[in-house]
Amino acid sequence: MTFSTKNSLTTLLQTFIMGSIDAYTFQNFDGSFVSAQTGNLVVFAYELASKGWHTAYIRVPVLIGFLLGAFISQACKHLKLSTDRRFSIFLLLSVIFLGLFYGSMFTSINELNMLFTLGLFSGYELTVFNKIGGTSVNNAIMTGNLKNFSNNVYEALFSRDHAALIKAGQFLSGICMFILGILFSTYALKANGTNVFLCALVINIILLIIVTIIKEKKPQQD
Repeated sequence: MTFSTKNSLTTLLQTFIMGSIDAYTFQNFDGSFVSAQTGNLVVFAYELASKGWHTAYIRVPVLIGFLLGAFISQACKHLKLSTDRRFSIFLLLSVIFLGLFYGSMFTSINELNMLFTLGLFSGYELTVFNKIGGTSVNNAIMTGNLKNFSNNVYEALFSRDHAALIKAGQFLSGICMFILGILFSTYALKANGTNVFLCALVINIILLIIVTIIKEKKPQQD
């Protein structure tokens, strides 16, 4: 399995996971998202203007967590480690995060602390897992993916650009995985945190085993 293949598989599965978590937070935290910060900003500003700070403040922790998660994980990308080792560490950290979230379902964790930590996790995920093939794809915020999908479809159709067609397919695969994550979380898991985090944890444990055991194939010499 090449690094590109491992990266693509991981990004697609993280996209599925982020969709399932967004469905959970939307249902259980007054319409909050952990990945779609545009939505959080719109709701925050609307509630601040119409209902006041005492209602709008709930949107703030996830925004701060997201910014901090993206900042820290960007710094981690500069660690002087081999690409494969760094990738495995990033995936292991994701497993640890999800394990903690699953454990928190059996405690009385504060709502604001939960949103902050989920925002942190989202910023981390979006920063370190963002490649399908050679294309940068956002694994949770679909606005850019939809725009880039449409742009590349145009180039594929009217400029007969084969590379654009491939990119359009990669963007579409990410969009579909995000939707599948939402549907699976809502219908199969009932957007229940215990079920959502356990499922996500199992997915990433299996994925970590796969990318650890299956080494990159080296070209054979004659």
